Formats: sequence, structure tokens, C-alpha cells
Amino acid sequence: MTECAPLILASASARRKEILEAHGHSFVIIPSETDESMPDGADFTPEETTIYLAELKAQAVFSGLIPEDWPHGCTILAVDTIVYKNSIIGKPVDEADALSILRTLRNTTHQVISGVCILKTNPAFEIAETIKFADTTTVRFGDYTDEEILAYIRENPPYDKSGSYAIQSSWGRHVIFIAGDIENVIGLPYPKIASYIKNFEL
Repeated sequence: MTECAPLILASASARRKEILEAHGHSFVIIPSETDESMPDGADFTPEETTIYLAELKAQAVFSGLIPEDWPHGCTILAVDTIVYKNSIIGKPVDEADALSILRTLRNTTHQVISGVCILKTNPAFEIAETIKFADTTTVRFGDYTDEEILAYIRENPPYDKSGSYAIQSSWGRHVIFIAGDIENVIGLPYPKIASYIKNFEL
């Protein structure tokens, strides 16, 4: 049996873990610990922003690995996901912010953009290949009341979620249109990632 280079998920996201597991992958989780600030004066598109941050995460994990622990090399998968509507919408800081964000998304269309960086190392533990891309899904919400927003965010604290919602939760009932990959909205654009990682796992 041929040894494979292990797959490392550079994220503590339960949603990304669940997507990879649902597709039959085995992997190691090593969350990235890095400053995700953008460079001073950076004028990136939303797609470029996500790719830049994903590469930061992948490089941070790679720099913390001990080569002797990975005799067959490894493949590092890092992802950064944002919600975009005229500007980048981040994670809410409190209930009032979550309420404001979901009001902004009411009866409108927004994009969910994931940047991906995949680093593949060789047995000498050098980066042999870097793969970077972004995937975009368009989502449109229908109408809902402030009371529905408050009930949702109090039952489903959204403070770790860009855009203040999880499409796979009860909030999904407010989606009236989606174009693109729904798993991308959940947090991992699996169809685009699959071909790059299928031969690089435990």
C-alpha cells in the first residue's frame, strides 16, 4: 500500500470538519494562529482578500510544523470565507450588530466568497506546489421581521459566523435563491477543492 501525505485542515471550524468528513476524508486539524490583518494600503478585491488570508493561514501552519513528524510530506488546506454586499461583512460583535447585518441582507442579494490555499510539500519538507483560488456563491434572502432576526440570533448565537447566519440552520428558510455551491456558503467549497486533495490524506 502506497503511503499518502497527510491532509491538514488549517481550521477549527466544525462546519469545515463536517464537510470533509461527510465526503469521506481523513485529516488532521491544526488551526491557524496568525494575524489576519490586511497589509497597509492594500486595495484587494473581495476574492483577492479571501485568497490572501487563506494563504496567510496555510503558511502559518506550515511554519509551525516539525519536518520529522511528516516523513511523507503533507498537504495543508486553508480557507477564508466572507460575506459581501457592497463591502465585506464580517462577524458580528454583539446582538445589535447581528441585527443590523441581517437587516442589511433582508430582501437583497449578497455573495459568499471563499478563498482557498492548498500547500503541498515533498518528502524533503519543501513547498512543492501552491494552489490558490476563490469560489463565489450568490444568495438572496426574502422578507423577515426584526422579531424573527432576534429570535434566531438568540437561539443560534452567530458571533463566529460572517454575515450573522448559518444557511444550514433554521435561517435557511429565508433563502429564496441560491446560485453556486451551497457547501461554499457553509464554509468549504468542496467541489473545487476535491480534485486537489483526493490523493493527499491519511
